[in-house]
Amino acid sequence: MRDRDSAGVPARLALAAELLLLDRLTRAGRAAALGLAAAVATGWGFAALALHQQALASRAGGASLGTLGALFADGSSALTAWPGWLAAVILGVSAIRLRRGPVEPPAGRSTAGELSAAEVRAGLRREYVGARLILIAVSGLTLADVGRLTVSGIAALLGVSRAGGGLPWMGVEVIGLGAATTTLTAWVLAFRRQLERVGALEPRRAHDGVGGSPS
Repeated sequence: MRDRDSAGVPARLALAAELLLLDRLTRAGRAAALGLAAAVATGWGFAALALHQQALASRAGGASLGTLGALFADGSSALTAWPGWLAAVILGVSAIRLRRGPVEPPAGRSTAGELSAAEVRAGLRREYVGARLILIAVSGLTLADVGRLTVSGIAALLGVSRAGGGLPWMGVEVIGLGAATTTLTAWVLAFRRQLERVGALEPRRAHDGVGGSPS
């Protein structure tokens, strides 16, 4: 059992790299990309905390804040925490329906009969790229919020002024975005299975051990 699990690790890593459009990079390149993403998220955490403190100071001084300034001053709240949870529910239901439903032709044409088999496969591959780009965007947003929560939480523990405001709601917000990322990943994987079913995955993916013959 342990040998079987160990043998599956490279395939799972290759699949994760494919979903994040990192499959054309070397291992070092993938590690560098992930490290850069983590560094950017941490940097955003410090920037968001600084903007939050600045906005609160301006409000305390009687300055009139614009929409963006008020958003930074208020921080996370019930108004910012619910979108991730709503997206998670919608994407979860959609992923279940996609997994159980038939393969549908790519969007943009009125009837499936207008497309040849090759055109259907090409259209589905384009949609797969688009779905992965959306997954990267949502994952980046989640990572950025994790960075903001981490920096603000550590700053609050260290006694930094105004760092602890809205932390509970920030946690709810982060968990909601994490749930949305998870359900979106499930949706993309369900869509990928449909591509496998019709043989639409590009042949080169077979060399990664994640996209060869249909299952």
